[in-house]
Amino acid sequence: MKVFLLPIFLCFSYCLAGQQLFFEGFTNFDRTKYKASYLAEKTPYWGFGGRVGFGADHVQVGGEYRGILSNPSFCACDSLTLVNFEKSNVSFKETYKGGFVRVKISRYPAMRFGVVIRFGVGVVNTTAFSEKEGITLKQDYEPALGLNGSIGISTPIFKYSQTMLEVGYSYYYTQRPEIVIAMDRPAIPSHNAISHIFSLGLSHNLIFGERAKKYEHARQNWKYLKGWRG
Repeated sequence: MKVFLLPIFLCFSYCLAGQQLFFEGFTNFDRTKYKASYLAEKTPYWGFGGRVGFGADHVQVGGEYRGILSNPSFCACDSLTLVNFEKSNVSFKETYKGGFVRVKISRYPAMRFGVVIRFGVGVVNTTAFSEKEGITLKQDYEPALGLNGSIGISTPIFKYSQTMLEVGYSYYYTQRPEIVIAMDRPAIPSHNAISHIFSLGLSHNLIFGERAKKYEHARQNWKYLKGWRG
């Protein structure tokens, strides 16, 4: 865990002198890739989340929350390992809380188009549900380490706006151990809980200090070139 937190700590130290705050809310379409027995089917689900960061112009550090709107569900059936069990359905509810380092490649990241790269590490809390004959049982996993990385684009909603449209792809990973919810239901096997996430959101940047003056100067130059003399 310390190995993953060290880069974030170093970036945090660098960004303490920064002059920018960053806020983002997003929704996302996800697909599982668990590769374990009856969990192998790629299952779609929907999620949501938000991020708050601060730092320098091109680099921010901050915190992220991600939740699920529709739990990914799997049929525990049609497997040689489940011949002694009746059909049941298994689903997962998951939340993620963690830190991130965000880099935007652009001349003026807070008001122009650019490429966004982000890495994060945090804690994943998962609850498993087993539904059989109308009866649903649940069991919580122990909190687990979660890792993620993403790449995307960020573009202003209009010329030189500090409110941006964010589009991206993220790869989320955590490890889940085997659990048995009840003896009359199949065990949920251990698996790498991988999700491919496609997100769409809005962000806003607040800029302070000397950097804010440079942004205002860039806006005024653009207006002057367009013929504005106010």
